[in-house]
Amino acid sequence: MCSFKALLFVGVLIFFCLPAQSQGLVFSSFEQVQEKRTSLELNGKEPLCLDGSFGLSFDFNFFPDRNVYYGYLVRMINNHHQNIDLIYNHFDQKFSIVFGDVYTHLDFQLDSTLLFHRWNSCSLQYDGQMLSLTVNGKNFGSRKIALKDQCFRIFFGACQLHSFKTSDVPPMQVKGIALYHDKEMDGFWPLNELAGVHAVDSIHRRVANVINPVWGTPLHQRWQLLKVLTVKGNGSYTFDPLEEEIYIVGADSIHHFLLRDRSVKAEPLSRREYLAAGYQSVYNPASRTLYSVHIDQQQLAAWQPATRSWDIPFDSTDITQYWQTNKFIRKSDNALYILGGYGQLKYKNLVQRFSFSTRKWEKVAVQQTDYKPRYLAALGATAGGDTAYLLGGYGSDNGEQMLNPRYYYDMLRYDVANNRIQKLFTLPEPAEPFVFASSMVIDTTDNSYYALMFPNDRFMSRLQLIKGSLARPEFQLAGDTIPYAFLDNRSAADLYYCARSHQLLAVTQIVDRDKSTEVRIYSLAFPPAQLSLSAASGIAGTGIKWWWFGLAGVVVIAGVVYYYLYRRRNNKPVVTAVPARPVLPEEAPASPGAAAPEEVMPDRAALLLFGEFQVLDKDKNALTHLLSPLLKEMLLLIVIHTAWSGKGISSEKLYEILWHDKPERDARNNRSVNMVKLKAILEKLGSGVILREEGRWKITYDPDLLWVDLAEFSRLVKTAAPGMERIQSLLKIVKEGTFLFRTDYSWLEDIKSDISSKALDILLLEMNGLPANASPEIFIDIANAIFIFDPIHEEALRAKCKSLIRQGRPSIAKSVYEKFYKDYRHMYGENFHLNFQDIIS
Repeated sequence: MCSFKALLFVGVLIFFCLPAQSQGLVFSSFEQVQEKRTSLELNGKEPLCLDGSFGLSFDFNFFPDRNVYYGYLVRMINNHHQNIDLIYNHFDQKFSIVFGDVYTHLDFQLDSTLLFHRWNSCSLQYDGQMLSLTVNGKNFGSRKIALKDQCFRIFFGACQLHSFKTSDVPPMQVKGIALYHDKEMDGFWPLNELAGVHAVDSIHRRVANVINPVWGTPLHQRWQLLKVLTVKGNGSYTFDPLEEEIYIVGADSIHHFLLRDRSVKAEPLSRREYLAAGYQSVYNPASRTLYSVHIDQQQLAAWQPATRSWDIPFDSTDITQYWQTNKFIRKSDNALYILGGYGQLKYKNLVQRFSFSTRKWEKVAVQQTDYKPRYLAALGATAGGDTAYLLGGYGSDNGEQMLNPRYYYDMLRYDVANNRIQKLFTLPEPAEPFVFASSMVIDTTDNSYYALMFPNDRFMSRLQLIKGSLARPEFQLAGDTIPYAFLDNRSAADLYYCARSHQLLAVTQIVDRDKSTEVRIYSLAFPPAQLSLSAASGIAGTGIKWWWFGLAGVVVIAGVVYYYLYRRRNNKPVVTAVPARPVLPEEAPASPGAAAPEEVMPDRAALLLFGEFQVLDKDKNALTHLLSPLLKEMLLLIVIHTAWSGKGISSEKLYEILWHDKPERDARNNRSVNMVKLKAILEKLGSGVILREEGRWKITYDPDLLWVDLAEFSRLVKTAAPGMERIQSLLKIVKEGTFLFRTDYSWLEDIKSDISSKALDILLLEMNGLPANASPEIFIDIANAIFIFDPIHEEALRAKCKSLIRQGRPSIAKSVYEKFYKDYRHMYGENFHLNFQDIIS
């Protein structure tokens, strides 16, 4: 027990060291039609009887920038149809308590800072016919009321009770509802659920029903897609931070997306304009003017709403030499600064300046030795634009694309007043390379930044929000990911902060070759929920250490369960949030990207294609970062077509996939140059030669020196004899994850599907061929492997649950079933047709 208490202490310590998660229930208000507004009723439809003295308390705040704020926060209605209501009237900007149809004159007001930016505690107490009101610790008086009984239906927001039905709901968020009976807490609904239409009382497990819920915690964890807009021609976008408005510029119109009500307004141009590929847009808050930016022509055209036209004509159709630049506005000199970019096989580190006042364009001479030519970097500036921070990117030290391009992970500070750029630190080299969306958000309150990173070696990429320090080389993941279709010169992404509504906005764009542009707008409540803590040392080489958080969660939950049971034995209720169900060891998905086990490839270099793609030398040092996106795709084409089909790949197919936009002569030259680079990387592995045989490119190697998991997988699937040896060998490969997890190319889709089908077929064949008395562990291992490829495979569910019961772990078997049930419903939108007893019978 002493060791358990020590573990409990560590768990609690970890719990309090983890970032605080926002919680609460968000109430849909007048922005929705009546039937879609939110209602919460405590204790379902059963009255709560509170004899003697009782109290009700909760925390709440309002959302800013809404048109209507009138409505009911809470209604208490007893069996004799007497009501106690807390109402907000936006005309008087006053909260009032109503008893029956009479104002009690228990009123209070909150200034906008408290109402919109803080949690406010409200408490109603009834004792000896006196109803009193306390808000944020301040008592607002008492009034005598005559209750005929004290059994209440309690509603927050919309009320569904006949004769008291109302849909007037203020735009609010509520959490921490507590019920008191004779001075003792008798119920507590933390409202920290992640999904569903029920909230649970953590003391007596009473259930509150919710209609049209919007749970607060996921709003800080999951990006919400707000709008998808398509404009004609080469489009662009920009952000007005004052109005929290996105401008989307097209060839024949300008669209305005307003965050406060998610409305879209389109302004047609008086005449259609041709917008050259690669132009950009910027909004100047000082003059409240929208500009289109044409860097190559050193021009900015101002939008004129009165004439619905640009103030200067666009006289060029040339493609820009400044793709993916960074830009910011400095208030003191009313100027736009543009940094970096890429075009015509050259990376730039040029700093350019355009004065909105004088309309003069100039190059800025900057003192610096650290700002190497690059693009795909993130830039964020302080409020006045006197200091800008530049993070990461892709480029080369001399600016030439053909001369050793590389990833940068340095943080640079640009002191604009003194025209100086200097490096603050460099993030450690990651296991898998990444670049950044063009802009980042600077938070000077805690000397931090927010940015969107993504892998640029695939079309179907994903943006991941990070929070980092401006003083130290470390960052943390925050929120989930955003799908991002990435093509070098046809995509763009940016991150903006909305100070008034406490939102982060992510905007992505993809252009369809002069025809049209699709813009997607996503939001995430601020501050975002941090998914992990990664010290700089934890980022390099080994990736994010997710297992710490699984362990922390299990420890905390064990501590809470122990504490709860201990208190129950002493008949003392404990107020605690209902924890999420922990991920059980048997349910944990394979960890894509983890190094392959030593027993699979002792003292051998490795090319690992199951899980995340990795290149490891014989000492298990990662060499993946040496591969540029082009080299990686080229190597995968050769390795896959050698190991899987055995035929290799023709030069013509390489040209078609990698250099389809180049003449054959140029494609041949590119192939030759990159073959030399691949050879140099393979030499570091100690084995592996790319040869051309009978018109096809293949890789040959010594299997004693180099392990290629796809080649071994191919052998096991196609030629190995069934049996335990094949099962064990296959499991060691596939438990690392699906084939080329998070690597997406159009040519790869059919291959991935074929490999997944073969893996499932063999795993099922081996599982069905096992004798009934085989160890339950092997059934569980095979079922887990099947779930990697098909997470809702019914036969695997049966095998795993039955095997867990054979091990004497029925509760874990039930948890596995419940997770499967939820995943099935999420995927198909309907309930799984078998219950737990059907599965294990």
